[in-house]
Amino acid sequence: MSDVNKYSHNIVPTTAEDKQVVIDFLRKFFFRDEPLILGINMREDYDSLAKLENYCFNFMDNGLAFKAVSPNGDLIGVVLNNVMHREDGEKNNESEEDIKDNTKFSVITTFLDKVEREADVFKKYPSIDRVMDIKIISVDESFRGQGVCKALIDKTIELALENKCPMVYIECSSYFSAKAAERLGFECIYTSYFRDYLDENGKVIFKTLPPHDSSKVYVLHL
Repeated sequence: MSDVNKYSHNIVPTTAEDKQVVIDFLRKFFFRDEPLILGINMREDYDSLAKLENYCFNFMDNGLAFKAVSPNGDLIGVVLNNVMHREDGEKNNESEEDIKDNTKFSVITTFLDKVEREADVFKKYPSIDRVMDIKIISVDESFRGQGVCKALIDKTIELALENKCPMVYIECSSYFSAKAAERLGFECIYTSYFRDYLDENGKVIFKTLPPHDSSKVYVLHL
């Protein structure tokens, strides 16, 4: 991190007490910008948004989540992480049918499960048994381009090494997050184009706007 960015924000762990503040932040930035959410108009589905918030809660106080805080104490960025184990990946490959419901959130999780299953990181890298998985990363739009995303990724890399994970993994459904991953040295190992993901009537499910045309899986070897 450069000296300029070093003093513009601090990276600290999130705690259970941060949950509501972090959710409010994600509502304002991540939920508003995420192509999969916009591609199925999920922001109007309150049941789905509640499920998404509960999903985020699962990763906020696991010891793997961090927030970027400005000098005056404002929350300006968040990264939610989780450790994936080989046995988890093998279980996902064995069973494609989880308990699903009819919410739009379930449409997204079904797609993300498919992406993870087809990317099959543990089959591609048989010597790796633990991977640090970046679930969500989001930065206040006023602070984008100022090194906040890189600082959160750098902290995640530190965390991966501490947890004996030789790889960091991220799924990017946003064109901009994919470009950020590439700039930070991540390698793309899988691409799924939204135009090819169809419903039972042959219609495209995620009607995303350009330049968001695909979900990509990136990895960084440590």
